[in-house]
Order: sequence, then structure tokens, then C-alpha cells
Amino acid sequence: MVNLNVDQLERQGFTLMPGFLDGEMTRRVRQHIDSLISSGFAPKGKRNGRYSLRHPIPGNIMAELVNHPALLELAGQCLQARELRLLEQVLIRTDPQPPPPGPQGWHMDWAFYPRQYKAVPRQTYFHMVHCLNTVPPGGAAFMIVPESHHLTYAATARMRTAEEVETLKRDPAGVAGIDPSKGIEVCPNEGDLLIFNPMALHSASANTTDETRYVYFASFFDTSATELRDELRRLKYRDGFPESLRANLPDDLLSLLAW
Repeated sequence: MVNLNVDQLERQGFTLMPGFLDGEMTRRVRQHIDSLISSGFAPKGKRNGRYSLRHPIPGNIMAELVNHPALLELAGQCLQARELRLLEQVLIRTDPQPPPPGPQGWHMDWAFYPRQYKAVPRQTYFHMVHCLNTVPPGGAAFMIVPESHHLTYAATARMRTAEEVETLKRDPAGVAGIDPSKGIEVCPNEGDLLIFNPMALHSASANTTDETRYVYFASFFDTSATELRDELRRLKYRDGFPESLRANLPDDLLSLLAW
């Protein structure tokens, strides 16, 4: 049984679980990221010192990362889920850059309504960020405005049209009344797991240290979240999971890919 700090996740919009991955796994994932980048697997290239590798990501290790009982248990707890689906896997490498440090673009990742968040199972998702090296201040730390998801949900509660929602997506700080100066760096240790609400105002940040920063994150949703699923399909968010993932997952986890 893995104990999720539900109170902190609900109140602050994020929580940090120390020592979730062991050092051998973090080392192997870093090596995989480096090998993919050196082989040219970086569809959008490097931006602001950051490589963002998105699905479909090749490599047997991607199935190992999904086939983590504690991760699936935590995803189920976050969503009060009955049947999980894998939304995505992402690998990120952020190389050293010249100063200044700081956020590189405050945003939120999705616009949900309070009814979707309060439903059981939840009709939303959470990001589950695996920290693959220790991150000091100024080392491309994840940044978040604590409690800001309360303001974005309050904003969607007032909205009646798709145009209003699009305005919130374009300018969440302005529309929801969030002060980005209250943003903080979250500086984890290698192997920690960061879980955060995609409705919170957050940002990547510049890496002004001498060390590269590595991250893997996964996101899940419950099969009952049909509005989310249908919108992902409409957006053609992805074309499917790679065969290497399907081939290396045990039979009892193949349902994670069935959407």
C-alpha cells in the first residue's frame, strides 16, 4: 500500500513522494534519453535548452516504467479510478543554459470543470513526474503557483461557452486572477516522484547549472472520462502507442492502452 498525501495534493495542487525510483532505474532512463537524442529521436528538436520526447517513444524500458505497481496504485488513488488508461509518456532533458534562471512560460495543461474533478471516478488526470536526478535551485526545476488550481477551477465554474474556456487556456493567470510572482521552484532529489494537478499554473524553468536535468512523466485517466478521451481523439493528440510498449507489457496491463 502506497500512502498518497491527498491533503497536500488537494490543497497545494502538488505533492512530492521521496525515493520512488531506485538509482539503477534512474540511471537507465537517463541513458535511454541520451541514446534517443543522439540517434535523432527528438521530433521538435531542442527548445530553450530542453528536449521533449513524446509518444510514441521506443524502447523496452518504457514498458518497465508503466509496469510499476506503486505507480498504478497511486494513479488509482488520485483519480479514485476503477479502470485506468495510460494517457501519455514523456521524456525530457534540459541542458545547461546561460543565465538568467526562472520560468519559461506559465500555463495550465487542460481546462476541466469542477463537476469533472468532483466526479467519482474523477474525469480528469494528474501528471506523475519521475525526477531522474537531484535538482538544485536554478537547475531547471519544475515551478508551480501553489493553490492556483482552486482559482482556475473557480474560473471554469463561471464559464458557459467554449470561447470563455479558450480565453482561460490562453491566459490562465489573467483570467483566473493568479499572481505568478507566488510561483516556487520544486527541487526534488533523484528518484522522487512529483504529482501535480494540470489545472495549476506551472512552468518549466531554465537550467543555469552545470548539470543536465532529466525527467520522465506519465499521465493516466479513468476509462469513464469519456469527455477527456473524446477531446484527445479530436485533437489527434497521438496516433497510438508503440509496438514495443504493447509487446513488453504483461497481458493484464494491456487494457491501459485500450482507448
